[in-house]
Amino acid sequence: MLAPPPQLEPAQTLQPVELACVCLPHFALQVLGVREPACLAHPAVIVTEDRPQGLVREANRLARAHRIQVGMRYAQALSLCADVRAAVVEAADELAATEGVAERLRRFSPRVEPAQVAGRDLLCESGVFWLDVTGLGSLWPRMADWAAAVRDDLGEAGYKAAVVVGFSRFAVYAVARQVQTAQAAQDPSRRGIVVFADRAAEQAVRDRVHLASLGPGLGLPPAERDALDRLGIRTLGQLLQLPEADLRERHGEAARLLHRRAHDVLTEPLRPSQASEVLERHRDVEPPDDQSDRLLFIAKGLLAELLKAAAERNLALAGLQLRLDLEVPHHNRQINQAAPRAGVRLVQATVQTAEPSLWEPHWLELLRLRLEATHLPARAERLTLQAETVPASAQQLQMWQLLAEAGGLARRDPRAAAEALARVKAALGDGVVRQAELQSAHLPEAQWRWLPMSELPAAKPKAPVGPPQLVRRILSKPVVLPSRPKHEPDGWLLADWRQGAVTRLWGPYRVSGGWWSREVRRDYWFVETERGDILWVFYDGVRRLWYWQGRVE
Repeated sequence: MLAPPPQLEPAQTLQPVELACVCLPHFALQVLGVREPACLAHPAVIVTEDRPQGLVREANRLARAHRIQVGMRYAQALSLCADVRAAVVEAADELAATEGVAERLRRFSPRVEPAQVAGRDLLCESGVFWLDVTGLGSLWPRMADWAAAVRDDLGEAGYKAAVVVGFSRFAVYAVARQVQTAQAAQDPSRRGIVVFADRAAEQAVRDRVHLASLGPGLGLPPAERDALDRLGIRTLGQLLQLPEADLRERHGEAARLLHRRAHDVLTEPLRPSQASEVLERHRDVEPPDDQSDRLLFIAKGLLAELLKAAAERNLALAGLQLRLDLEVPHHNRQINQAAPRAGVRLVQATVQTAEPSLWEPHWLELLRLRLEATHLPARAERLTLQAETVPASAQQLQMWQLLAEAGGLARRDPRAAAEALARVKAALGDGVVRQAELQSAHLPEAQWRWLPMSELPAAKPKAPVGPPQLVRRILSKPVVLPSRPKHEPDGWLLADWRQGAVTRLWGPYRVSGGWWSREVRRDYWFVETERGDILWVFYDGVRRLWYWQGRVE
């Protein structure tokens, strides 16, 4: 038993602490308890597979009372206790739970390192986390209060944790492995919490830690631990009194490494993991379409944005989730477009590559093949790409940087654009490639004209100022609309019945003139339909007709 020494004073901090260790013992069992709380009320074990020959990975206290031990076969555990509950906790489940715990811990410290995510040979045990607590004194004058808040927050999520605050990575972990049995039952508020006032107090408690409680991250193989036990060496303090050179010769490399780690010879700086960020881009398909080539053109722009965002975060794409929102039948649409649409239909597909990459042509080819093989029962209204990312290698980031500097991904290629325009003109004629030129006129449809375009002008993008602006798209020729009912008993239906009836109007905005040639009197209105479309219409006072001039996006 590890008893708290008199040097421990959680209410006082003599010097700034550096880091804390949060240990969730028997993490797989705790993950099972969060998933199925009633399971741990009975003898329960975690097995490698749900078969009689599966091995027991973890056993709770009730199962151990029936002499069920780690390493037994599931069939042997059933012979000892017929009521034992068995479950399989996959590595993906533990990883997801680790990310969830790390996200909760980031509320208390911005720098959190999960041991399982670290993936190194030092302290690689799931359910162990290191936190940087330097500089938190202004927010938490008493580090014991901070540790209690961390423990209670994890308790609300269904986890039991030990929180040790100190100075040495090894010492706080070693104490956390044994601290659950070290707390005085008289003070439940301090159960599972140890805060060291100085390094001397930390070392004193570390030396009393039993070798058998260190766990797989720091512990010795059973045979070597038994050999040391026969010599009367049962605690870390007794082990540290032995010379390092003799340990390797007499008790193997594992004992020597443990000796060096306890002396902080193999210590490493804190390497916090970053909070996971979902990279997602979407774009509306206007008008809705089901042609794979047009959808691929939209996906290409989204893919370029995802690759750029991933490269800026030192990530590479490991997979893409493609989602297409299909057109909803008119009778399933709702007037309130902000509310969830129950009738929306989705088509989802996954694109995977052999290895993570930032190479755009490769991903584009995979998207093309996926879209061509996907059958769409209706036209798509929105296309969404979501990226699965992993840390990128230095070679991938270097290749991305070289391509960006060469203009392959970051800038347009004027020569390739000119060649594309030449191919279009050769196939369809010279008059199909034109550009708009603004004109001074009072009627909207007369404020531009089309001119032949011989070459693509250089792009001059401007930084966006303020919130995104609405854009009016004007039809080349106004479309005649049905007359507006005098009393509108059923609503005013415009050109497309799928838009629904008009629900709101703004206007009128009058435009008049043309007295020198032909009189013009127009009252312009903005109208909103049931589907949420905002159209730009006008009433011609001379012809006494309604026209559709454009739409607002």
